[in-house]
Amino acid sequence: MKKVAVYVNPYDKVHFGPSTVMTLHRFGIFDPDVARRVPTLSPFSAKLTAHLRFQGIPFEPVAEQGVGNAPRGKVPFITVDGMKVADSDLVIGFLKTAFPDPDAGLSDHQRAVGHLVQRTLEDHLYWIALIYEFYDQEGSDWFFEHAFGGMGPGLQGLRDDMEDRTYKQGIARYTPDEIVDKASKDLAAVAEILGENRYLLGTDRPTSFDAVVFGMTILVYQLREMHPRLTDYARSLPNLTEYIGNLLTEFFPDLDRDF
Repeated sequence: MKKVAVYVNPYDKVHFGPSTVMTLHRFGIFDPDVARRVPTLSPFSAKLTAHLRFQGIPFEPVAEQGVGNAPRGKVPFITVDGMKVADSDLVIGFLKTAFPDPDAGLSDHQRAVGHLVQRTLEDHLYWIALIYEFYDQEGSDWFFEHAFGGMGPGLQGLRDDMEDRTYKQGIARYTPDEIVDKASKDLAAVAEILGENRYLLGTDRPTSFDAVVFGMTILVYQLREMHPRLTDYARSLPNLTEYIGNLLTEFFPDLDRDF
């Protein structure tokens, strides 16, 4: 696998003025029906999109079909006056210094809980998402058809590479039943932490951790075709389902709710 040189984000060269237009580079969607249900087919792109929507930060989306234009070889990223800032988490951290920080009022305990939720979803559930996108034959066929319009030139190499990564990471060595069980435990844990709160940590407005939960689960809720058993389990959690539904209604009125 070709290695990408580490890109140093030029934070000191990025400035936001009254007329500044930030561009969000995220993966595009081939199928317009799917585009009416999710903002992107990448959980991390959905997370960054959600953060910008939740915090009312203006942006223009640009569809990327590969990573050739991406710093560190990763999507999403943003550009401001031609300057690129990479990695969804680093972008959000930077935006907290340029715009009001939604996490400023969190207690140490809330931050710790949010951090653990983020690690559960981004470092575990995300790998299960990759199973359905690149390893599970039925889910992967659906993903490539609706994300790219089919297995076009160069995409088989991408599929093979990501399939290899999931096997080396270990998640692809589990049975389908075991994979669903693992993901279900992640979702149940988040639902338990959420409780009866409107937002994850009991705040009056969404924090960056709400963007994490939304971004890492919205494909599960909205795209049953790719992982029906996992979607059915997620939709069986009443408080988490209501939470995601409320976020869709409040911040993504342009999307069609599918649950």
